[in-house]
Amino acid sequence: MYTNEDYERLSLNKALSKGDYIGAFEKVNDYIKMIDIGISQIAQYAYKINSKNLKENSTEKTNDLIKNTTQYIIDALNFLNDIKNFDYSSNIQRNENINKANNLEKNILSKKNKLQKIIDEIKNKGEKYINNARNSLKIIEEQERESNISNNVNNSNNNNLNMEMKFLNERDNIVEDIQEKQKLINYCAESINQINEITKFQNEKILEAGQKVDTIEDNIQQMSSNISNAVEHMNKAKQYNDEAGGYSNYCLYIIGGIVFLLILLVLIMPSS
Repeated sequence: MYTNEDYERLSLNKALSKGDYIGAFEKVNDYIKMIDIGISQIAQYAYKINSKNLKENSTEKTNDLIKNTTQYIIDALNFLNDIKNFDYSSNIQRNENINKANNLEKNILSKKNKLQKIIDEIKNKGEKYINNARNSLKIIEEQERESNISNNVNNSNNNNLNMEMKFLNERDNIVEDIQEKQKLINYCAESINQINEITKFQNEKILEAGQKVDTIEDNIQQMSSNISNAVEHMNKAKQYNDEAGGYSNYCLYIIGGIVFLLILLVLIMPSS
């Protein structure tokens, strides 16, 4: 079953096949815009994470923002890899598009690093908030014990009930806050792992590209060596022809044919 990303990538490759390179890069730029919006909204949450004025379900909304923004980064990088690996009919167009894709890739990876820093900030603030909340919880529990002792001495049931309700509400609020922040910290940890996978994926692509370059360079060196050997054989054949007369023309044609086949074979090798 096709996902939305599959349909988008099919659309991208269709644009490339039609030579609509502007349209292909516009699709990547659309993802970059969504990445920027997501990072901006996540940064706003990071700024007020420990505020008492946070709206309900803000943790879930922030988690959705982080997941969606991370996925936009992955999709955009996949699109750029499709553009770079496309089978272009013109080397000039291929090099031009690869340069554009490389520049956009650097831009997206810088945004990925920015997102990771914001997520780390949210995670650290959340952990700090939990530690402070747990300390507050200990203080409340201690106050509750002291209040119970005092109320037992004074034998004031009504006052004792009111104090118990007060401590109970405060304790419940703190416990709820701790649970919310812990949930968010878990979300952040999952997102950081996902972002690290992006870095691993890009490093693998860079290594793969480097291996292709090494293969091409090896083929070029091999071709140069073959040509040098062919020239040497041609010179020897010419010398032999000058010495032996017209009979050696036949050998010269054979050697020339072999040299031609060698050069043709080497030229085919890089594209295979």
